[in-house]
Amino acid sequence: MFRKSLALCLFLSLSPLLQAQDIHPGHQLGDTLVTDSDLFEGADPLELTLTFNLKQYQREKSDEKYKPVHLNLRVNDSLEIEKEVRIKPRGNFRRNHCTFAPFWLNIRKADVKNIHLQDVKRMKIVTHCQGGKDYTDYVLKEYLAYRIYNILSPVSFRVRLIRMKYVDTGRKNRVTESWAFMIEPEKMVAERHDAMVIKRDNLVMSFMRPDEIMLTSLFQYMIGNADYSIAGRHNMKILGLPGFSTEGYTPVPYDFDYSGFVNANYAVPGENLGIKSVRERYFLGPCQEDSSYREAITTLENKRVEILELLNAFPYLDERSRKQMVGYIEAYYISTEAPRFIDRNLRRTCR
Repeated sequence: MFRKSLALCLFLSLSPLLQAQDIHPGHQLGDTLVTDSDLFEGADPLELTLTFNLKQYQREKSDEKYKPVHLNLRVNDSLEIEKEVRIKPRGNFRRNHCTFAPFWLNIRKADVKNIHLQDVKRMKIVTHCQGGKDYTDYVLKEYLAYRIYNILSPVSFRVRLIRMKYVDTGRKNRVTESWAFMIEPEKMVAERHDAMVIKRDNLVMSFMRPDEIMLTSLFQYMIGNADYSIAGRHNMKILGLPGFSTEGYTPVPYDFDYSGFVNANYAVPGENLGIKSVRERYFLGPCQEDSSYREAITTLENKRVEILELLNAFPYLDERSRKQMVGYIEAYYISTEAPRFIDRNLRRTCR
């Protein structure tokens, strides 16, 4: 759940660069787009339009083949960029469940020259799954879950929010607008930290950095996510950072739509957990000494104000949705203040 999005977004971050290169009003870029801009540094939503046969895409969402898409990005009043790219649906569950499945955006033939995207062939786009406000909120909340982990750890997938417009050529160019976000490709995360991507599926916890295991596990507990496995690399990437041997791998989590924080109506807890709702927190981290738990608890506590400020200031959710989201995170922080929090909430289900 990487290469976890829109080269088009790349175009939007282009504006300051264009001015620096003395590109004047009315000047059109050639077929090759050249920029050293980092797509994931900006906070403002990107705006882009995809024109394709959405009706066919929905009908053939189980197909593994890429479909052609016309990408259009308006940088400003005098500059418009267009590219031909390709997309295909992704995610086994989402392809079956979603009317509009999330997709891979393939930029291999888009002729994009960017130092941050040198080895990137495709990018991951998270979209609305179904129509309606609830599914829009799920996208925005999952985006914020990534942002929370960005606050906790630099070794994390950065994300960029997108205002998407889809023009459906299969329905007389009917326009649909929604939110989406792109996820930083795994290769980019590794390159930022001069790290190696570890692909083994039979990893054991002893291979991992203990502090990073605990941080990741407690973050997952805070957002109410039990849909992951560190050793099995389920919704988890593993990086080998410089200076660490085979006992120093770092887990990097992703895909949070099954969390209580997002609270999607299709999310159900694993049958073996013994909980009835994803809103019930369940700790899947390792069994450790109290000092290890306290260190991770303190790390999250030190970021409490910054995390709550991020959520409270987020302008794209209505007040009711925002209060529910904030209340869920505040409930975690309140629970950590209980005298026996570690024994009752962490050690009881640790692995």
